[in-house]
Amino acid sequence: MPEKFIIESPDPYLTENNDMGQTKFGHINYMLHQMNNNEYANNAAAKTAGLKKGDFFRKTGTSELHIVF
Repeated sequence: MPEKFIIESPDPYLTENNDMGQTKFGHINYMLHQMNNNEYANNAAAKTAGLKKGDFFRKTGTSELHIVF
């Protein structure tokens, strides 16, 4: 699992100046942080640990990404 999303500058996939600013990559780092630091057996366990609706977690023992509901 990657620890951080590293921005390549200039990004070869962005062709317009306003396609995406570097600050918009912050949400990717937030998602990686959530996936790397929240590992639970199921939705109930994630809620018990304090995660809220919409938070991300990985299922214990797998790479499956889940969203708390």
